[in-house]
Amino acid sequence: MAEHPSFDTLARSRTAHRNGQSREALALAAASFRMLREIPGAPRDAAIIPSWYGFLLGTVGNRASEGLALCRNAAEQLFWEPRVHENLARLELACGHRKDAVSTIERGLAVAPDDDGLRELRIQMGRRRPPPLPFLSRSHPVNRVLGRLFYK
Repeated sequence: MAEHPSFDTLARSRTAHRNGQSREALALAAASFRMLREIPGAPRDAAIIPSWYGFLLGTVGNRASEGLALCRNAAEQLFWEPRVHENLARLELACGHRKDAVSTIERGLAVAPDDDGLRELRIQMGRRRPPPLPFLSRSHPVNRVLGRLFYK
């Protein structure tokens, strides 16, 4: 990463989150986000900071809509960076938007197919089984009944 001071605070925020100090991680991410806006000279890859802050804002700060907006904006600006896709996908999962999370993971893997974080997240999510009768829609009553019988 670059020499902008916000990156040091970002690293401390990630460490705090890894150590289970979620509130401290959120406070540090907020400080990093403020630094990014107030101190000139931030490099283009600084969009990772709003992505991380948005993830924590949605998961720890209970402000999911703001967090999703920050993460989505960062994913548009820094579309080649797998971490922004991972942060967005994890927040979408936490918000119950599984379909959006799958789409985000696929977009991230399209630009970084060997990224361990995205691949691990996709494995953790699992994959849906195909419907018992593939020529009918997944929501068709026959598929729903047969699915309950076959997959229990």
